[in-house]
Amino acid sequence: MSATTASASQPSSQQPPPAPPTADTVLGLASRDPSAAAALLPELPPDALDDILASLSAESAAGHLGLLPAILALSPSPSAASAALASLLSAPSWPSATLLAVASLLRDLPPAYRARVPALLGKILSLLPSADAQDLPALAYQLLLLASKPLHPRVVLAGLLRFFGGRRAARIRAPPSIARQVEGTVLMNVAFAVKQDPALAREVLAAVKADTAGSLSGFAVAVLLFVARVRRFNESALGVLRDAATLSRRDCRMSRQCKWLPDCTKEECAQAAQCVEKGLLKAVDESIGGREQVVPSTVQLGFLLLEVSDGDRGEQAGLGEGVMTTEEIGIIMLKSLFEIHGMARTEIIEQCKFRILSAKPQQSTPVLRLLGCLIQSHPFPMLEYTAHLKEVLDYFSFMNDKISTGLISCLLPLTKFNRDLKDYIILVVRKAMFKREDTVRIAATNAIIELIITESRKNEANPFEDSSSQPSSSQLPETHPEFGRGLFQELSGLLRRCLSQQTSVKEILYEGLVRIVTSDPAAADTVLDFLWPHFINYYSEDAECPLKIDSCFKVENARLCIVEPLDCLLSCISKILRIQQTSRCEKPRDACSKFFGFAASQDNEAGRASSDLFVKALSSIQKYFRISLTEDQRGQSQEVGSLSSPSEMAHCHNFAMLGIIEVFVDFAASKLEKASDESKEMIEKEILELVDAHSGFERKTSNVRERIARRKGNAGDATDKHTSEPKESSNASLQKLHGKRGKFVDSSLYELAVTCVKRCDADNYNNSSQRPSQTKLNQSSNLVSFVLKAFLEVFKSLETKDGGDFRIKLYEDLKKLIQPITQLVWCILLDSNQENGGSKRNTTQGKKNIECKKDQLYLALKCLKELLEPNASDHSSNIIDVLISLAPPNLEDMMDAGDLDKNDTTTVEDQSARNVHVFLNIMKMLYARLLSQSLLHESEAVTELILGISRKLHLEQRHLIGSWATDLCRKRSIQSPSMAREVVNLAIQLTPAPDDLILVCEMAAELKKTFTSENDGSKDSSDTFHIINCKTKNTLAALALRMVELSITELEWGLGKLKAMLTLCYDSGNISEDQPADESMQRLALEEALYLRSTLVVHLLSSFAHMSLKAQAEHFLKLTAKFYKLLTRMSKSQIAPKGYRQSIPSLKFQKLAEVTCRMLTAPLYDFVSSVQENQQAQNLAKIRRESKCIPDLIYQIEDYEKYLIQLSKLTKLNLLRHAKRSVARDFRITGNSGGQQQEEDHTPDNAAASDNEPDEDAGGSNTPVESYAGENASSESEHDEDTGGPNAPVEGNADENIGRSFACGSPVLEFESDGEEEILAQRKRAKTRQIVQDSDEEEDK
Repeated sequence: MSATTASASQPSSQQPPPAPPTADTVLGLASRDPSAAAALLPELPPDALDDILASLSAESAAGHLGLLPAILALSPSPSAASAALASLLSAPSWPSATLLAVASLLRDLPPAYRARVPALLGKILSLLPSADAQDLPALAYQLLLLASKPLHPRVVLAGLLRFFGGRRAARIRAPPSIARQVEGTVLMNVAFAVKQDPALAREVLAAVKADTAGSLSGFAVAVLLFVARVRRFNESALGVLRDAATLSRRDCRMSRQCKWLPDCTKEECAQAAQCVEKGLLKAVDESIGGREQVVPSTVQLGFLLLEVSDGDRGEQAGLGEGVMTTEEIGIIMLKSLFEIHGMARTEIIEQCKFRILSAKPQQSTPVLRLLGCLIQSHPFPMLEYTAHLKEVLDYFSFMNDKISTGLISCLLPLTKFNRDLKDYIILVVRKAMFKREDTVRIAATNAIIELIITESRKNEANPFEDSSSQPSSSQLPETHPEFGRGLFQELSGLLRRCLSQQTSVKEILYEGLVRIVTSDPAAADTVLDFLWPHFINYYSEDAECPLKIDSCFKVENARLCIVEPLDCLLSCISKILRIQQTSRCEKPRDACSKFFGFAASQDNEAGRASSDLFVKALSSIQKYFRISLTEDQRGQSQEVGSLSSPSEMAHCHNFAMLGIIEVFVDFAASKLEKASDESKEMIEKEILELVDAHSGFERKTSNVRERIARRKGNAGDATDKHTSEPKESSNASLQKLHGKRGKFVDSSLYELAVTCVKRCDADNYNNSSQRPSQTKLNQSSNLVSFVLKAFLEVFKSLETKDGGDFRIKLYEDLKKLIQPITQLVWCILLDSNQENGGSKRNTTQGKKNIECKKDQLYLALKCLKELLEPNASDHSSNIIDVLISLAPPNLEDMMDAGDLDKNDTTTVEDQSARNVHVFLNIMKMLYARLLSQSLLHESEAVTELILGISRKLHLEQRHLIGSWATDLCRKRSIQSPSMAREVVNLAIQLTPAPDDLILVCEMAAELKKTFTSENDGSKDSSDTFHIINCKTKNTLAALALRMVELSITELEWGLGKLKAMLTLCYDSGNISEDQPADESMQRLALEEALYLRSTLVVHLLSSFAHMSLKAQAEHFLKLTAKFYKLLTRMSKSQIAPKGYRQSIPSLKFQKLAEVTCRMLTAPLYDFVSSVQENQQAQNLAKIRRESKCIPDLIYQIEDYEKYLIQLSKLTKLNLLRHAKRSVARDFRITGNSGGQQQEEDHTPDNAAASDNEPDEDAGGSNTPVESYAGENASSESEHDEDTGGPNAPVEGNADENIGRSFACGSPVLEFESDGEEEILAQRKRAKTRQIVQDSDEEEDK
């Protein structure tokens, strides 16, 4: 029974064998389960594998494409595999699923098919714009996995940066919100991959750094900020971002300076700088939603940008409009982070505190600006960090004076909301006032003044304002309800202590008191009461001379010291009295004394206010000056006490009198506005007498200074006759005294200028009708000089200010002063007697008049330059309009038509532009007149004016002015080297490229003739350029070499840009992507301009190679070696990297190589020989310097030719057709040093190499390039061996040995050739003739 059952069940347990898999079944299974389908592939026959490969295409399902690595691993038919891959690559577009599938399978391809990865990868990256937005994060993740394999990581990362960075019109096809989410997911994938694979992080840094050559996108910034979160890559990632911002600004600045650069390159540099700005700021804006993890890195980056000292602040840096500096970018980034992220505020404040206390003053200044911006824009959040600010204030006494003063200025706005902070500042300032250092006391004095002014402005804006952050009313001390005088009373003890400090502290105090009264005119009586006890120490009412001038100086340790700057004190009092009179503040007289708490002394009479006492005192002093200055011997009474004193005491006494007289001139001029006609005449007479006395003291000061300089052996420390300022004072304190005088109020200066214009008009009328007296002419002349110097002092004081708001305010303040100073300038510029110096009664008086008019012209031009200076006002065009509107009506009649170009004014329709051209024509007329009179300083001032205005003109209009300056060089014969240099420099600066360097080449050719004619004595001047003569040739040669140096610097930068473009071009070839046409055209334009400029430099250096230079020989050798080093870099850039197709160099490059070999290299060897021959007549130091230059030059030439040989072999072009063989530099020096010693000859290797040369030539197999390569390699190895060995090189020490032998009187024996060496020389000459013949034959062909 059991057996029957077993036999019955046996057939049912045996299942039929499964059918063998086919291609269709595998593909069907792959659609559901790719891994199960891949397991069946080994069972398929080869034909089935080929069928599966044939079915694969771009439209295939993702599961089908996933079988490709497994199929290729089974070694299918090569033709079928190639056909499948070719089908994928040839498809014009791929679906998103195909892109994702191919990206995921690339890393699994068998090694035999890894060569196909770059093509497939390039196809994927090129099709990224067509992918669906939801597939992009997964696709990027697969590509990152491929990069970490590692398989072509640089290509993968560069492609992702280009796509997500928006380069070349690549965009995500999705709404902005979705695109931002996609980009954020990709960034998270990058951050995760970088943390897991440090090698990939390095590749990311390298890829971003290469990408910054074009522009830095916001995606690249975000990537680096994520990478910076990894500690080991923090510094490197942030350094890449910092360098990108710095270099983009440097490139923008250089592009604006290079006249020869194509316009497309200039625009690209400006766009790259703006792109970096947008990328950095975009990273801050997008850090608010889901990217908070990059906030610490962004804070670090912001402070790194603040620390960059690239000197790009200001308009003079040449960044142009729309481009921010690195400091501005850093401030905006940190300010935005402070506003957006509360968690970043503490870190920002801590970093500010740390950098203010530890960094250098130059690096702390931007941090102070940031702190000031934060306090101004976010005062209430900043109140939470008062404790941090107090910690910074604790180091007030140990900071730099500028930093401590700036810190107080930043914190003062917060004192309006926090009384405790103000009290703490007062406490810190009290401690600082007792320090020994002058700078600390000055900073403390400034802080006190700023505190009082801030308190006055706060109470003036809202007298009843009470901050919620202040203590309760029961805790507040009782304060006076009127303005800032309560704080003035509180700090009066500290201010009184300032009156016993050094002179510099007193000067700051006096200026600050005027500012306090200006902000609060009601405090004038209080301040005057404060000053009166100090003033009576230097004032005696009953004495013959009211002022105790001798008490202002003392001698300590045989050194003269200034105790009291009396002129600053009198100026302070005078200005306060005028402010008080203007404000008409009526207040009970006893209020000040009650408020200020001063006890009436015996000097302060009861019932009399200090203002009345000061008015009486100043009237007494003014009366004394009026009486004493009318005497024949003016100033004698003041100098009675100083005649017996040392000359330095008399010098200080005269300087003090200069400042005092200026104060009373200012005081008298303030009365002119409201005075009657009769009173005006008396006041004007008084002003003329004071100005005349001022001129006398200036002459005495100049004479005393010259005597002191001669006594100390410093005759060169003379006075600058144009500014009456000492080049080097004999006493440091005297310099401080002189630097603080000459402070005028705008209203007084305006009245002085109006009076001066009236006097000039009256003198011109008297000159035409009758001959005026010499006294009146001298008085008018002194008044003109005095007013012009006063204006210059005002401009110099305004130059120290900064800020855009202040510039606007400055222009508003200057509006009133522009009209009289402009009229005064016109009177001087268009003076008909300028050329002959006016009427001459005698020769001496005529010379004085001429010198005086020259000084006035120089001062007028300086004032005009300051008015048009960009940092003084941004309204230079408006000022020019005012200048032209105030010009005399007969302006065209007064101008010399022969010196003007009428096309400059007749073709301009805009009135403002027409005014600019009229003004330039006037300057050109004046410039021609100054050149004819050989006035150096005046011509330099006009040159600066013409250059400053011409830079704002259109290129064509600027070219017209350059042509005019070039005509001056051709037609004007100038003997002064300095003036010739200024004229030629003006012509070069205003001539556009390439005409500017062509002009220099033409002048260098004429200089060559002049240097050549110096030896034969044929002629001493040029017929083409009359400005070139025997007196100016050395100066002009130095200027031409300076142009070469500037050109080399610009070419080095341009070559760096070209190499970056070539790198981008090679990267495009890596991913099978064609470079856009605009980028290719831009690269070709830059390359052409670069080689054209280099060719002009070759022509210029070639002219110098034919000159017999003496002083400039060493500089010429260094510049030439530097230029050949640049040419070597150009040649290397033309050689394609390994694995890339070598392209043929452009025709411009071939022309450059030909011109260099033919016109520069060949003459240089002769120049070097002549330099070595002339070294025997030179000193030993110069011989040593030139001995270092010559071997370096020879090495750079040979290195350049070596790369030309390599390029010639690669391109099959003979770039050395016109090259000259290097001369033999083997020689032996024999000298006597105690006994006859012979130096060994270091030339056996050279001789051996020469012996082999005939055999190579006899073979006939080597082309001229190949034979030259062998020789060049030999020469290079010799040079390296000589320079690197322990023995000194023959080339480097030969000239030194010659000099040493020559100095010791030992003979220098020439090398005597024996028979063998004569044969070698003949062989070398024969080989040289063969190369020359071959080159000539190639030229004939």
